[in-house]
Amino acid sequence: MLKLARLICLLGFLGVCTTGTSLAAETVDNQAMIKEIVEEVFDAKRPIHVGGALRVNYGYQDWDNRHDETYGDFAFDLFRLDVNGAMDDWILSAQYRFYPEYDFHTLRHGYVGYNVSDNWQVQVGVHQVPFGLQPYASHNFWFSGAYYVGLEDDYDMGVKGLYSNGPLDLTLAFYKNAELGSSGNAKRYSIDVISNADGGYAGAQADGNEETNQFNGRLAYTLDHRDLGTTEFGVSAEWGELYNGITSDSGDHWATGLHMNGNYGNWNVQLEAATYGYNPENPVGFSDNIITMGAFGYSWGVPAEADIGIANVAYTHPMKVKWLDSITVYSDNTIIKPSASNQPTIWQNVVGAMFASGPVYTYVDIISGENMIFSGGNMVNEPDAKNDERTTRFNLNIGYYW
Repeated sequence: MLKLARLICLLGFLGVCTTGTSLAAETVDNQAMIKEIVEEVFDAKRPIHVGGALRVNYGYQDWDNRHDETYGDFAFDLFRLDVNGAMDDWILSAQYRFYPEYDFHTLRHGYVGYNVSDNWQVQVGVHQVPFGLQPYASHNFWFSGAYYVGLEDDYDMGVKGLYSNGPLDLTLAFYKNAELGSSGNAKRYSIDVISNADGGYAGAQADGNEETNQFNGRLAYTLDHRDLGTTEFGVSAEWGELYNGITSDSGDHWATGLHMNGNYGNWNVQLEAATYGYNPENPVGFSDNIITMGAFGYSWGVPAEADIGIANVAYTHPMKVKWLDSITVYSDNTIIKPSASNQPTIWQNVVGAMFASGPVYTYVDIISGENMIFSGGNMVNEPDAKNDERTTRFNLNIGYYW
């Protein structure tokens, strides 16, 4: 407040703040002092930062006959606003997204946190669910197959405690429900269990299920190999209820996972093995081997129980040119093996590169797979000639982040 008072006083240097020196000399001195105080007040500590991103996307799908004639689609993918900051031990983080291509907007995350000590932080609100490789189990724009069954970059509403002490990281969380209060609303970022099949396809069923009362725990330990790099090993567990609004009964769902994240110079290696299961209390006539999930305005059927394997590798090459900072090339691979014998094995491979140039990030991806949602496949139907065909999507995403 004292600095602000001095600033206000100096801004009136031709009036009450003058002391009798020559006008020209005092003007120069006061201008220098004003600049110094402004820098102290506004630059020394900026508790809240507003940022965002703007992205455009081009995609070509080899299974879409329309794309054979139009040579793909180019669309305005995303506009988002970010608010992040800290005051004393309180922190704030929020992100709101607008998707013109999918005609919806939604909160990605929003929470208030408090640094209880040097080792403990508590977050309340919508935040990332602690499970497996974090923050992402992939390097590409398209994510891994785990994202499409709700086990990568998922955000829910609850409270989370984070403990960090040297190489040890522990996260414990409780989520009352998914990030949106309405389980029937598929216009969301995170992939969650959806109670209806509005906008649904590929095995979606309006079975009335929703996530509630979920507990998560994640423990990770990082080994330091000195000049060679670091390796993080971790274990994750998840359990929650699965309430059915039609039968008014509750089933449950669970997931466990092991992961490894290695950084060795310019190389990054990610490995994850996970298994999950949903035990719904469905109405008569609905399959217990299918659970309906949704996001981005769509819903689709997912195997109610399956094993997941992820193996990713990436290499980042720094560039010494003015217009390009680095190139990261990668190969990300996922396989999902359902427990039900009449459901097909699902796999996805993404090879590509990310080009970083200041605030601009460009992803060039070739996404291939079988029986994969959003890649011309179906994750839950019995295998048939069409469903087991390999499909390929070319995707180009250019984003400006600030």
